[in-house]
Amino acid sequence: EILRTDGALVRDDVLDGDDLAQLRAELLPYVEATANGADDFAGRSTTRTGALVARSPKCRELVLHPAILAGAKTFLDPYCLRFQLHLTQVIRLKPGQGSQYVHRDRWAWGKVLQGVEPQCNTIWALTDFTEENGATVVAPGSVAWPDDAQAQPEQLCQAVMPAGSVLLYSGSVFHGGGANRSGADRIGVNLTYSLGWLRQ
Repeated sequence: EILRTDGALVRDDVLDGDDLAQLRAELLPYVEATANGADDFAGRSTTRTGALVARSPKCRELVLHPAILAGAKTFLDPYCLRFQLHLTQVIRLKPGQGSQYVHRDRWAWGKVLQGVEPQCNTIWALTDFTEENGATVVAPGSVAWPDDAQAQPEQLCQAVMPAGSVLLYSGSVFHGGGANRSGADRIGVNLTYSLGWLRQ
């Protein structure tokens, strides 16, 4: 219900220290080998590392987490007979990365799917997400806004959460990566689900 109305929520402490250590061990060698983004949207001081199901056994567990799957199913059920894994990536915001422009992930399919929620998304925090290191910026309640809406600063908040927590957010909520003003990387695992009749 919170996803339907606010468009985002945080579940704290879903992963423990051992889970985080395994994820970091499996993923960080690939993250370190990934080049920075080539444009402002991808982030010129941001790396995005994909193919996580092939590369990380622990990520497979996250993809199949029972509570997340149950939530995604409930959220997407009105629009499909089945849903699918849409995207997997590790997003690392390096120090000095500016804020990403606020957008909707549903725009991956253009702006033609009006009245249909195409996806349910997660970002699993491998590091603490703080105001200083670029915790994801979200506009709660923006699921009902028109596509040409412009979020004002007072309408935005940040998904501050400790490592091991997960941000769930809809494809319709306005959001973006925050600015990393800290001296360390902000790292999250972005796993998203979409309607089964959409191309991934």
